[in-house]
Amino acid sequence: MQFFLKNVALFSLFAIMVSATSKFADSCREIEGYGSELQAECQEYENGQLRPTTINLNRCLKNHKGSLRCGSNGNYESSCINCVLRGTTDYECQCRNVDEGHQYVSTQIDLNKCISNNHGELRC
Repeated sequence: MQFFLKNVALFSLFAIMVSATSKFADSCREIEGYGSELQAECQEYENGQLRPTTINLNRCLKNHKGSLRCGSNGNYESSCINCVLRGTTDYECQCRNVDEGHQYVSTQIDLNKCISNNHGELRC
């Protein structure tokens, strides 16, 4: 019986760890973008309840030579314009490319690469 209980506990811990690293879009709904703000209702892992959450994407994205990349406190918005959320996770912008005379170039990123659902809160 102890062996069984230990295995159940280990499996539960593994399930929580996998959930914390999975794509945020798998456990969130009503995903919408407003400027640099991403809003959603995300599932808490403890009780399964949905809770509203918001994150400023400037905390999670950076502009690297005209290409959106994951990066904490990247402040992409200072060098990108016309940003829009397509679908639930594709984020598109026009960003300045320092290698090409600071011209704006099209770029996009799958926000699942940079954003996670941490117990019902969107996090970088």
